[in-house]
Amino acid sequence: MWKFEHSVECRVNRDSAWKFWTNVNNWPVVDPSVESVKLNGSFVAGTQGTTKPRDHDTIKWRLTEAEARRRARIEILAPGATLICVWTFEDAPHGGTRITQQAMLEGEQAEHYAGTVGPELETGIPQAMRRLAEAIDRAAGEQA
Repeated sequence: MWKFEHSVECRVNRDSAWKFWTNVNNWPVVDPSVESVKLNGSFVAGTQGTTKPRDHDTIKWRLTEAEARRRARIEILAPGATLICVWTFEDAPHGGTRITQQAMLEGEQAEHYAGTVGPELETGIPQAMRRLAEAIDRAAGEQA
């Protein structure tokens, strides 16, 4: 199994951070490598979605956990492995919200994928998380 984790903090409360993140229309705004995201229903466990990266095939995924304002788990199936992304939203010690993304690869081919996509995720996740926190703070400022 391969695992990577990164956290960021934003100035807004957990409700606002969760509301921004669970609106999948915001995902392409935060991540320039994403062309579009579709969610086939509400942001609840069992709902499926797709992400269309620029210059790549559409990726299918499923929400396997969704605890409002606290935690979500997204699973992406690949031949011989599953990429699991767990997002947690916690009150930050000095106000605001601490957002953590944990990415894990499990399955018989996890080691293979870890060698190919692992380094890309370890570089990309911190950058995307920083952009997410900035976008959440910017959106909150625009609404104030």
